[in-house]
Amino acid sequence: MSKLETELVEYKGHEYVCAWIPDVLADMYGNICIGCHSLSEALYDDEKGYPDEEAKEIDETIYAYIDDDYFNLSYEEFIEKVIKYLD
Repeated sequence: MSKLETELVEYKGHEYVCAWIPDVLADMYGNICIGCHSLSEALYDDEKGYPDEEAKEIDETIYAYIDDDYFNLSYEEFIEKVIKYLD
């Protein structure tokens, strides 16, 4: 099993994990960015919306958000979770 390659997104002095993966959901060429759930919570409030323009810009680059713990999985397990969670 291969290691999941992740990167960090910084927002308001905090770092949040995300991963670029092949577009396994639409069977299209290219990659999609999957962000952690804690980033979603930092960027958007259901009652107040986006706190600022930076939050909106970051959110628009993220295809979907999943549980923070999934980023500790192998690449293959992560892909399985994304497919299961978002399908």
